[in-house]
Amino acid sequence: MNQEEYGPIIRAASFFKNLDEHECDSLVQSAIFKRFQPGQVIFNRGESGTGLYVLVEGKVRIFVSGNGAKEQLLRILLPGDSFGEAGIFLEHGYPSTAQCLDKSAAYYFPGDRLRSIIGENMKVAQNFLNLLALKLADFAHLFESRTIKEAPARLASFILNHEEVSGRVKLNFSKGQLASFIGTSPETVSRALTFLKGKNAIKEEKPYIVILNRDILNSLIQGNLKA
Repeated sequence: MNQEEYGPIIRAASFFKNLDEHECDSLVQSAIFKRFQPGQVIFNRGESGTGLYVLVEGKVRIFVSGNGAKEQLLRILLPGDSFGEAGIFLEHGYPSTAQCLDKSAAYYFPGDRLRSIIGENMKVAQNFLNLLALKLADFAHLFESRTIKEAPARLASFILNHEEVSGRVKLNFSKGQLASFIGTSPETVSRALTFLKGKNAIKEEKPYIVILNRDILNSLIQGNLKA
C-alpha cells in the first residue's frame, strides 16, 4: 500500500477518535512514516521512550522477557492499534518489547511533539487517556486470567475478554502465541479448546471462536465448574 491509502485506517484508529479530517491530517503531518521487516524489533523493554506508534500495516507482538523468566506475550497488534504510549512518560522507558510478526508499517509520533499536541487539543488528550485506561483494563484481565489455575478457565477468560460484538473472537495469531498469551503450552490450549467444545460452550469457525454458552465460561472462571 502507498501512504495515501492508509488514510481510512489512520482515521479509524482509536487515537484519532472524534477528530475531523482536517485535525487528523494535521496530526499525521507531524508523524514520521516507518516501515519494518518481519522479526524486526521496533523497541526493547527499558529503552528510552521516544514516541508513540500507530500501526497501519502488518502485525506486531508486545511481550516481556528477561532475568531468566519465560517470555510472556501481552498483545498482538493489528492495523489501527497504537503502542508505545506509556514509554514517553516513564523515566525508565518502554515497559515491554515490540517486534514485527509480518512486514509492517506505522506512523511514529515523536514524544516532544505528542506532548505538545496533547496539551493543545482536548480531544487528543481525551483519546490518549481513553487508550491508557483501556490498556490498563486489558492488563488487569490478563493478570486475572493468568492467576486462574485451570487452562480451560484461562482460555474462557481470554475468550470473554476478547469477545467482539457478534459474540465471536477472531484469532489473529497461532495457538502457540495464544498459549504464550495465557501462560500455558500449545498442547494444553488444544486440550482446553476440546474441553470447551465438548461442553458446548464454544465452537470453532476458523479464524473465529464462537461463543455458544457464556454461563459455562463464567462458571469455569469463577471455579464453579471444574475441568
